[in-house]
Parts: sequence; structure tokens; C-alpha cells
Amino acid sequence: MCAVTASPPPCAGWDIGGAHLKLALVDADGRLLRAEQYATPLWKGLEHLERALAAAGALPPAARHAVTMTGELVDLFPSRRDGVEQLLRVFARHFPGAQAAVWAGERGFLPFPAAVTEYAHIASANWYATAAVAARAAGDGMLVDVGTTTTDIVPFRNGAPVPAGRDDMGRMRTGELVYTGVVRTPVMAVVQRAPFRGRWQNVAAELFATMADVYRVTGDLDEGTDLWETADAGPRDWPGSVRRLARMLGTDPDPAWPDGDWQRLAGFIASRQLRMVEDSFARVLSAHPELRGTTVVATGCGRFLARRLAERTGAPCRDLEDLVGMPQAARGAAANCATAIAVALLARELAFP
Repeated sequence: MCAVTASPPPCAGWDIGGAHLKLALVDADGRLLRAEQYATPLWKGLEHLERALAAAGALPPAARHAVTMTGELVDLFPSRRDGVEQLLRVFARHFPGAQAAVWAGERGFLPFPAAVTEYAHIASANWYATAAVAARAAGDGMLVDVGTTTTDIVPFRNGAPVPAGRDDMGRMRTGELVYTGVVRTPVMAVVQRAPFRGRWQNVAAELFATMADVYRVTGDLDEGTDLWETADAGPRDWPGSVRRLARMLGTDPDPAWPDGDWQRLAGFIASRQLRMVEDSFARVLSAHPELRGTTVVATGCGRFLARRLAERTGAPCRDLEDLVGMPQAARGAAANCATAIAVALLARELAFP
């Protein structure tokens, strides 16, 4: 009689952001079983994380959990240390007794009890997990992860990340972290004036529209990427986005103006955001001339922006989801949850206590 060997349990990767909770469940062979994101406005209170964890529903009882985060930065918390501690406390309370570890960037995974004293390595370290997975898959190149709020540009060489910055402050200084994304970034943070119907028009310094409106008008934004209430609490559709963009110009849409006027306006704003990312990419690449011409690994809900960047710079481009073998049907969700997938993939190698 042959003994039956139990399959290793799946790994759940969690990325606790200030605006989204992202979950990825992978099996022992790295196959993606689930990839989901939930709106979590943490600045409004920890109850939003509690609700998102509850909305994620049941996971296999034997599942192992790997946690990373950026949510410690929201102004609900008086310090990053306090944010790390509170977020992990909520998570542990939701999964009592579960096998769980916390991602600490270059330090790898840490057990929950050690996490608070190592908070500086845990805070906003999710980018390093994505870069580590990209580096293992591509060898040499540049990760460009364009999310809802920020863009990560991480060089990697010989299968390992080689960033100059290690924390948000350092990475913002080096250009490896760009605070611009394709959903939540206000339009006023990208342009101060724009051409419209043959004239330059100044743009209001008000939160009347976001880049989600821009990419909804250009047709680039995947359905389901934008989970947030719009700037005016109006509908997430073409007319609503045009109305909000018009407000940025101090006006209302005129039925006599063709759709092409709004498409050209949105295209101009999008081109300026691409230039912001391209400038930082050039800055990072200038510190790594040996990586010129190597692969750009694109991921995030704004990976279309990373692809355009690669095209403009003449670099080959691969989606991270292709490199790690995500199924075609799941690639949109996988790109949105790339950091959660990355920590789940890395945690498969961890000897949990």
C-alpha cells in the first residue's frame, strides 16, 4: 500500500496599502489561484481594513500567509512604526494561529513577533518583492511598476535588485519612486496648463479630476481597476470623466464640441505623465549604463504606460505576468496585484514555523 503524500499548502500574499488591500493565492507550484483587490481608505480608520479582510472571505485553513504593506504611511498613524504595529495587529487578529510572516525587503521574511522592532525594513518594502521576482525571471533589466498612486523604477542585475534607495525618502531622491499613478493622482499634479481647442488653457489647482478620468477617456484604463469614488462622486464613465476634465478647465462640456477635443486633451495629459516617468527612468538608467537596452519588465494596473516607456527608449519589454507564467485570463488581475503575487511566490520557499 502506497503512502499518500499531502500537497504543500498554498501561500496567500497580502499587500496592505493605504488605498487598497491586495490578495494573491498561489499553490506550491506557483500557479495563481486568486488575485483580488479591495478598496481600503485607511486614512478613514482601521475598520476599512477589517472590512476588506472580511470581504476576502475564507482561505484554505492550512494556507500560509505573507504580508507586505505601504499603508503605514497614511496619516491615521502618528508614525510609520505605529502604522506597522497596528496593521499587523489587525491582520493577526483576523487570522489567529495562522502561519504568517512579514516581508522586510532585503532582510527577507520575519516572524510577526520580531516585526515591530524591524519596522524600518518592513515599511513600504513591497516594491522589493516585485523587483526580486522580476530579477529572478529576467536576469538584467529594469522593473517599471505603474500603480494607482505611484510608479516604481527598480534596476536589477545578475538576478537581484540593485536599487540606490532603500526607503521611500531615499527612493524619491534617486528617482526610483515617482509619486504618480494612473488612477488616484490628481490631474493638477501632472499639468498646470494644457492645449484645448487651439489655445493654451490654465488648469485649476483643485481636485476636480484624477488620472483615472484621463485614462478612461483615452480608453487605456481596464474595467475594474478604478475602485474609488470619483472626485465629484459622479459616475465612472465617459460623460462623467469628460465633465470632470472640463471642470479642470473652468467650464462645462459643450454639446457642440466633438469627442476628439476631449480625447486630445486627455492624450496631452497622459503624455505629460509619461514624460514624468520617462525622466525618472532616464535618471535611474544613467546610474546603471550597463543596463541600457536590457529588458523593461512592466507590471501594475498602468503597465500600458511602462510599455510606452520601453517603446520610446527602444528597450525590449516583457510583462511580469508573462515571465512568471500567469494564465492569460488572469493577467489583468495579476498585474493589479503584482506585489501580493510576488510575496506569495517568494514565501513558497520559506520554512514557516
